[in-house]
Amino acid sequence: MPSLTRTFLSLFPSSPHSLALTRLSLSLAQGVPIRLELGPKDLDKQSVLSVRRDTGAKAPLAVADLTSSIPSLLDTIHVDMLDRARSTFDAAITKIENWADLVPALNSNKVTVLPWCEVEACEDAIKDRSAKESVQGAQEDEKAPSAGAKSLCIPHDQARWGSIEGKVCPQCGEKAKRWTLFGRSY
Repeated sequence: MPSLTRTFLSLFPSSPHSLALTRLSLSLAQGVPIRLELGPKDLDKQSVLSVRRDTGAKAPLAVADLTSSIPSLLDTIHVDMLDRARSTFDAAITKIENWADLVPALNSNKVTVLPWCEVEACEDAIKDRSAKESVQGAQEDEKAPSAGAKSLCIPHDQARWGSIEGKVCPQCGEKAKRWTLFGRSY
């Protein structure tokens, strides 16, 4: 069995600059959320430099407090990433109440929420009609969207979209039962 040193040296190039780049690329490929950098000046200061993968922000951390500061930093990264993902997703949802707005929203890579009657035949009609309308007027373009809208889910938080009372399904005109997310699946 090869020694640990031999195994380690076979994994990394011998040049110090190449070694640093290889370690950095490996940590990025593995999805490591925090990179800790330690140099001679950091040893004198009894600190390490932390680099957040999600923002690239750098901050010194005291070596004595690493057991408490790293979990705290990981929690902060988690909250920040979750908030950013939620805001990105919320910005991609468009509330639609009439058919004329559906296909342009889908062509803008939006997920739509619309009042729906919850009839399976109506869902199939929405998919077929939106697919046909998305390619109408489009020249023969291989990149033009050709998929129709399909129901993705019925959100638990119906109050977010307002009352469904008096709303009708944009496809069939029947009374809507609940707000439903529609979008393209790729």
